[in-house]
Amino acid sequence: MIPDATPSSRLLGVLILAVAAVLAIALPAGHFGVRYVALGSSLQAKADVKAEVVNQAIGASPEMWRFEEHRLEELLVRLPVELEDEHARIVTDQGEIVAESSHRLAQPTITRTAQLFDSGARVGQVEVRRSLQTLLLETGLSALAGVALGGGLLVLMRRQQAREEHLANAVFDEKERARITLQSIGDAVITTDIHEIVDYLNPVAERLTQWSLAEARGKPLSEVCSLIDERTMQGLPARVAKALHDNQACPFRGGEVALVRRDGSSMAIEDSAAPLLDRHGAVIGGVMVFRDVTATRRMAQRITWAATHDSLTGLVNRREFESRVEAALLSARNSATHHVLCCLDLDQFKVINDTCGHAAGDAMLKQLGSVLQSRLRASDTLARLGGDEFGVLLEGCSLDRAQLIAAELLAAVRDHRLHWESKPFMVGVSIGLVAMCAGTGSREEVFSAADAACYTAKELGRNRVCVFQSSDADVTQRRTDMGWAARLTQALEDERLVLYYQPYLSLGQNSAEGQHIEILLRLIDEDGKVVPPGSFLPAAERYNIMPAIDRWVVKTVFSRYRDLLAQMGAPLTCAINLSGTTLNSDGILEFIREQAKLHQMPAGTICFEITETAAINNMRHATQFMRELKALGFCFALDDFGIGTSSLAYLKTLPVDYLKIDGSFVRNIVNDPIDRAMADTINRVGHIMGLQTVGEYAESAEVIGELRSLGVDFAQGYGVQRPQALPAPLPMQSMAAGTIKTTTADRPG
Repeated sequence: MIPDATPSSRLLGVLILAVAAVLAIALPAGHFGVRYVALGSSLQAKADVKAEVVNQAIGASPEMWRFEEHRLEELLVRLPVELEDEHARIVTDQGEIVAESSHRLAQPTITRTAQLFDSGARVGQVEVRRSLQTLLLETGLSALAGVALGGGLLVLMRRQQAREEHLANAVFDEKERARITLQSIGDAVITTDIHEIVDYLNPVAERLTQWSLAEARGKPLSEVCSLIDERTMQGLPARVAKALHDNQACPFRGGEVALVRRDGSSMAIEDSAAPLLDRHGAVIGGVMVFRDVTATRRMAQRITWAATHDSLTGLVNRREFESRVEAALLSARNSATHHVLCCLDLDQFKVINDTCGHAAGDAMLKQLGSVLQSRLRASDTLARLGGDEFGVLLEGCSLDRAQLIAAELLAAVRDHRLHWESKPFMVGVSIGLVAMCAGTGSREEVFSAADAACYTAKELGRNRVCVFQSSDADVTQRRTDMGWAARLTQALEDERLVLYYQPYLSLGQNSAEGQHIEILLRLIDEDGKVVPPGSFLPAAERYNIMPAIDRWVVKTVFSRYRDLLAQMGAPLTCAINLSGTTLNSDGILEFIREQAKLHQMPAGTICFEITETAAINNMRHATQFMRELKALGFCFALDDFGIGTSSLAYLKTLPVDYLKIDGSFVRNIVNDPIDRAMADTINRVGHIMGLQTVGEYAESAEVIGELRSLGVDFAQGYGVQRPQALPAPLPMQSMAAGTIKTTTADRPG
């Protein structure tokens, strides 16, 4: 709100009016006064001259006074000459007019007199008069000029006053806008003089600092607004000092700045400062602007923490752990410092999850995180790498010392008990160690070596420590398998898996009609070379990649079945090998159903092979799986039969159609009577149960002949035909039926 006119402005208005009035009155009055005085003096001089002349004339001729009237009139007119607006006369003391000029004057007039003497006695006087009309006319003109000048001056001064009032109002408006803005913005604002003495705080600054404007004004800025570094708790100078010194603005600075409030509490802020300048550019003070960023900074800290820590255990996560290992490798190369990386994998942890649920498993992981952390040094890093796997980075530690620490960790895990629902649970841990020194390879190689050592510890009996040695054949093979895991995943994405096949040879009249083939798997490596399955399938089994590979084979064979039928003839029976991990994987049954429906697979055309070991290890699940697929028209073969300890006991339970005699009995069947007897027994049992039998590893004509003599239905091996690539797809597919299969040594999909 703009204030009313101030007393000073009203006084100025009165003064302006008075000056204009004085000018309008004084100019004509002055002119009249000056002219009137001048006119009176002129008339007085004329009256004196005329009186002197008349006195001389009277002295020379006394009778003239009374008898020479015309002579006196002539003297009055000529000496000195009478103007037209003047009138002169001689009057006696008795008031009698003796002589006068002929001019008549307009009123008003001004009169001046001079005495006449005769023989020293006063006898009368000379009167000279003049009209004031001319003077009054000039005075009127002067009055008009005075009014004009006064009015002009009044207008000018009024305009000046209005301009000054406008400027004053503009300044007031600007100050009011600045005041309202400072009170309305969300940032705190403090202004100081050049000595950093507080001059102003806006309401936000009052609230954040807990100082009112009245209390803070006149106090040093460092007292009202004390700043510290949140990380070190050391004091920080306000940026106003730098802004005043450098005469330039200081933008919001980074770092973790905090404001110490009046009650001693702290608040995270971002602050900036700038100098205040006058119109000549001289520094007259400074302004500090800051805002409360407590919530934002805490959120950023939480996000940063979450990005580097495991949410369940609060330990460092894999990403952060890998960064620290990378830094340790760099220090090992630059300063010849020795470090050790430990990979810990819990043993029997799945039992807790399966028995009590994931809540119990999570509780065990959190407790073990605390137990392991308590056994480590302050400089060591413990991380949860995922699932039931932990990592430890022992910085500045020798391998001998690391083995002692690992033994302590192993004992701590072994001795720990989780009490859940009044039942105690325990787990073990397998630990792999790898030393890091100046000659150590990349981070990936270090992790690969530690993982290989850890899995070697598991294979050696679990609950033990294994140190990676480059000369250790088992650990080296483990690293090779780990490398294959990544290559297999990439090969699946790049579609570099290819299918081969190997036919069966029918040996007797009781053999199932039609052609039987087994689908074999190959991989095209990065250089375009064909890789046999024995190089990569162990790694696929170990790292749970087989379910993805088997699904790819099922999908590919189902989609190409009619094309194969057109090229190989009907009927065609095909067997597809399913690994143990695939058999137990989630969704495999639904996937096969979906593919069969999609490609309209005829009944009896596909035979799935399952190894004896895979079936017996999960008998109930395998039996249910086989029965459901047999109901859809699929066949099953039991592969590698005869090597299990309870093969014959479980054979009656499994709903299979084909029995494959393990190649270890077939290979030496010609020369080894025990192998021949085992093969004969398996063949007889199979036939009694109504099953078709297949002899694997039939690598010569002699072996094939021996199998035929025993009554085996089919022979398979290099003696029949070496594996070949599946024929290329035809432009048009034909309708038929068929079967595809794989073996352990030459793995089909």
